[in-house]
Amino acid sequence: RMGGGGGRMGGGGGRMGGGGGGQKPAPAPDTPPGSAADDDDRAKEKKAEVILAQYGFTSGERHTVKTLERYSDYFKRKYFSRPGGVPANVTIRDLEGEFWRLVESPAGRSVEVIYGADIATMEVGSGLTNKDDPCDDNPDQLKYATSPWNVCNMPYNPSSCLKHVEATTGITVPWLYFGMTLSTFCWHVEDHHFYSVNYHHFGDPKVWYSIPAAYSEKFEEVMRRRLPHLFKAQPDLLHSLVTILSPKVLRDEGIPVYRAEQHPRSYIITFPYAYHAGFNTGFNCAEAVNFAPVDWLPYGAVATEQYVRDRRYQSVAHDQLLATLCDACEERPSHCATVAAVMRERVEREKERRAAAVPSRVGNSVRMAGTDEAPDLFERDCHKCQADLNWAGVRCECKPKRLYCLRCVKECGCGPHRSTMFYRHTGEELDAKCARLEELAREAGGVADRAVAQVR
Repeated sequence: RMGGGGGRMGGGGGRMGGGGGGQKPAPAPDTPPGSAADDDDRAKEKKAEVILAQYGFTSGERHTVKTLERYSDYFKRKYFSRPGGVPANVTIRDLEGEFWRLVESPAGRSVEVIYGADIATMEVGSGLTNKDDPCDDNPDQLKYATSPWNVCNMPYNPSSCLKHVEATTGITVPWLYFGMTLSTFCWHVEDHHFYSVNYHHFGDPKVWYSIPAAYSEKFEEVMRRRLPHLFKAQPDLLHSLVTILSPKVLRDEGIPVYRAEQHPRSYIITFPYAYHAGFNTGFNCAEAVNFAPVDWLPYGAVATEQYVRDRRYQSVAHDQLLATLCDACEERPSHCATVAAVMRERVEREKERRAAAVPSRVGNSVRMAGTDEAPDLFERDCHKCQADLNWAGVRCECKPKRLYCLRCVKECGCGPHRSTMFYRHTGEELDAKCARLEELAREAGGVADRAVAQVR
């Protein structure tokens, strides 16, 4: 059964209900239930629910697939009926015109729709075949279990960086979406600026709008300028999937907007840091997940710094993943050039931060050893900005349970002698990793050059 997320469209000002979900609450995997961190996690989840409710997103009635389909069909017939109650023959363009009219000039009209969004396939199952399905009624379906176009497999493709990440609902484990007429997913980019793939299983079409990544910063500036009252109340508004502006407004601002219709048995792929939005023209079912070819890495590095700036929870520890990819490059030389470039940039930034912190603010340095005196900071986050501490973190004697990243050591006012930096690798060891990657990249480039010469 589905918990239908209800929302209201209309009211202007960029506020939009009926969307495709909100912020994912940050888990606390290293803390036991009932701990202070667990309480903090519940508080964050409650805050996200309050934010969504402010913009018309509330939990709706529970539905089965059949009851939501009946409700959507009933809504469409009643909403678009002619005088006398005769249903109109409504085209996709008719629905699109009415959708944007409600957004731009609702004239006091409030329309409530339902979206069965973010339904975990880990709990209810995927709409696509997996290798454990018996397929007794249709054995021919088994061939799709291992298809690279099966969205359950795409995050774990040999060329995807996410193959090194544990199963995470909504990122490496798909979500299902059951839409109804005029339900929407507001402007957003994917977590960590990943690629995404959306497969349309059945039902009425979806209409998508997208903006090239090259215009994403300008888009964010326009949103803040056009909706200052909303951003003043909630600075991280764009992370909440509750804001929308029409393509016309964006084009008037010099931002190109592209449109696509998605019909059953087709895919939509979104690219890193490319904002996208859309709506459903009727009842339908789709399944979506993220994936990350190696060319995503530079976007992921930028996303990490943005998350730190916004103090936003990071569902994937970027530097931890980057270190894993360094080792994997020994077996995948085609990745070496990209991994080497991103690794070198991250290492130089890490060395600068260490130089700024030690010894002026942090008086002691100890290699991580997995003990109380030298803890391993694997999957630990900064208390202040939630940055990944896989490479280094700082602890002060005044609050030994708190850990800070090198950016946030100034949060503690104690003298340097009371603080200790725990590091996984020395600066020299990180440089050696970069040198090895650059060597592999040169070797891979030489092989590629010789192959091209042979073809010519």
